[in-house]
Amino acid sequence: MEIIEKARALRLDLKSKNDFSENPIDDSLPVIPPFMGKDIINLIIIGQDPTVKNEASRKKITCTLNLDKNNSLKIYIESICRGLGITLENVYATNLFKYFYKQPPANTPEVLFQHLNPNLNLLKLELSEFDNIPIITLGEPVLRLLTFDKDKVRKYWDYNTKTKETNGDFKFSHSKDNKLGRDFYPFPHQPSIRKEFYTKTFNYYIEFFNKG
Repeated sequence: MEIIEKARALRLDLKSKNDFSENPIDDSLPVIPPFMGKDIINLIIIGQDPTVKNEASRKKITCTLNLDKNNSLKIYIESICRGLGITLENVYATNLFKYFYKQPPANTPEVLFQHLNPNLNLLKLELSEFDNIPIITLGEPVLRLLTFDKDKVRKYWDYNTKTKETNGDFKFSHSKDNKLGRDFYPFPHQPSIRKEFYTKTFNYYIEFFNKG
């Protein structure tokens, strides 16, 4: 796959600069390919990177978001698909960063911003193959990388700090207001969907997505 070859070349270039010794790139593990359903693609999902906390588990990752395995994240994404009237076979899922770091970059977010531009350019090239396909992002770390402010997912889900519920004035990230240059809908990552606010608001935001 051409995009993986480009990601390998990008990783090699970034690693050769050795510009972030606090959390270097781990090239002992492979670049992780996207997940692509076998049917017509109706949804794009963007995650951050494959560097899970458990080092032993990293060696078992062979596909973006582990969508080739049965797990809680796959169940969550399947629930999003059901709400949209599609299945995983209609999904293209990819990461903004397709390679591993020595430790989860959430511990050293500076490395992500330092390495953002070349990875973002690669992502834009990758997604150019899927023009006019709706996009969702998973989690706040990738949301903050793609927007210009330190946004939280709950902002787009119109969280009311007093009632701790939604007011229903839902939003998406407009192409002119983000670095991706495409409209996208922020979703919480799988662990956060268990929070009461997201659980109660999930179906309403799905409905808003469908109307878009």
